[in-house]
Amino acid sequence: MILLEQVSKEIKGKQILSNITHAFDDGTCTLLRGHNGCGKTMMLRTLCGLIKPTHGKITFSRDYYYGVIIENVSFFLYETAEYNLRYLANIRKQIGDDDINRWLKKFNLYDVRKKKVRTFSLGMKQRLALCQAFMESPDIILLDEPLNALDGENSEITCAVVRQATQDGKIVVVAAHGEIPGDLCVDVTLQMENGQIVSCEDKLRSQ
Repeated sequence: MILLEQVSKEIKGKQILSNITHAFDDGTCTLLRGHNGCGKTMMLRTLCGLIKPTHGKITFSRDYYYGVIIENVSFFLYETAEYNLRYLANIRKQIGDDDINRWLKKFNLYDVRKKKVRTFSLGMKQRLALCQAFMESPDIILLDEPLNALDGENSEITCAVVRQATQDGKIVVVAAHGEIPGDLCVDVTLQMENGQIVSCEDKLRSQ
């Protein structure tokens, strides 16, 4: 579990997050909703430690490893998809080529694994980003607009991967401002406005 208690963030005198208190439980998918600039991406940055709160407290129930897509993922554009994932996997040395190939196949990129990323469409880059986010079986998966530029088939694949992750006890947090397919199986929906959580729909606690 990740517990945020009265978390606020100010940048250059501007309030970006304001007095947020919420628990993200293991084995759940939380959807952050709201218009651009409402604080969704800043919330993701806070959850993975890319930024520190100005006020408030964040508590983790245990040590977690993250898989993250926040805004545009940086790849080596003049290297292949295969090279990029191997490079990232080599940092922790937890997975090998078989694991990498399995995720490339899952997101329909195996046949283009030896093509340079600069030749990829936006949707193909998004699928490569999803590969890197999930391939090391992280405990927490933070996804900023994960369905961006995906066609119907790959959206369904992404939703299925998210569902499996929550069934495996992972914490998944998805930020999106557009429509989200029902088969994503969201457990908690947080509506954000002006850096605040203005409503919380929790399907698990309402059952």
